Amino acid sequence: MIRANEPLLKQVWMNLLDNAVKFSPEKGCIAVALHLENRHAVFTVKDQGAGMDETIQKYIFDKFYQGDTSHNMEGNGLGLPLVKRILELHKGEVAVKSRAGEGSVFVVRILVDGK
Repeated sequence: MIRANEPLLKQVWMNLLDNAVKFSPEKGCIAVALHLENRHAVFTVKDQGAGMDETIQKYIFDKFYQGDTSHNMEGNGLGLPLVKRILELHKGEVAVKSRAGEGSVFVVRILVDGK
């Protein structure tokens, strides 16, 4: 059980899933998982997209940054910064693990309510 603003967290999940679909190839696979780790709910979204190099990863949570310009007509570079801010408001965090050519994994961690 976590204490959270449901509409805001829905925005987090929708953004991460939408990005996974947008950046995965046709008929690609998207894996979603949830598990408990050290009093944190850990949610992961893994795609089979092109992945990102370290330079892109460094900036993807900055407002208006778009690492993949082939999709810039489909967004404005605010989705991941919004995800990060919503999770900060919930005392959570988001991180990305990615390599060029190998897809990306977004990891969300939120503290589980101890009551």
